Amino acid sequence: MREAIEIPNYLERLRRQLKPVESVAKPAWGEKKLAAVLVPLMHRNGAIEVLYTRRSDRLTSHPGQVAFPGGRFDWRDSDLLAAALRETHEEVGIEPHQVRVLGTFRGLRTNSTNIAVTPFVGVIEGDPVLRPDPKEVAEIFSAPLQALSDSRFRGSHRWKRDGSISEFPAILYAGQVIWGLTYSLTLTFLQLANGKVRASHLSPINSK
Repeated sequence: MREAIEIPNYLERLRRQLKPVESVAKPAWGEKKLAAVLVPLMHRNGAIEVLYTRRSDRLTSHPGQVAFPGGRFDWRDSDLLAAALRETHEEVGIEPHQVRVLGTFRGLRTNSTNIAVTPFVGVIEGDPVLRPDPKEVAEIFSAPLQALSDSRFRGSHRWKRDGSISEFPAILYAGQVIWGLTYSLTLTFLQLANGKVRASHLSPINSK
């Protein structure tokens, strides 16, 4: 009973830390370099877990990397939130009506393609059957908020490209490596989830 009371209260506090969905501007006509992702929260084993995907090794873009479900904005989408929910349904089988959206926070631009990625945070209602799209998703997994915040799961990832090796900070959990843009979004989300900052105090997505 104690857990049943605490988790709703925690989620309400988190909602107040985030920016409202309505604060996200609708894409301008012809804008192509936009994407949106969902940070899905699931209530499991008396705790809140964050759901991630590991991208298929067959993809040409970021193969094998850990990501939040989501993808590029399409003109069939009414807005960026619709894009995030559509892509989440396509990639992992969670339907839009199963997501209770809490809000949004500052996104980031990809280094290689300069695509602006806007994150939305949503609680997954019920116990949906997760179905990875075999064309895009190699694996679906989740990590407890407590583990993501724990310094014992922090490390680095070595990435080889064009003959050179770069080292990036990472979260290392249960054999998964969370690094790059997903790592940065995760850290910002953890700041919000732990009450260390409010989304309204973060600089805009396109700031340097």
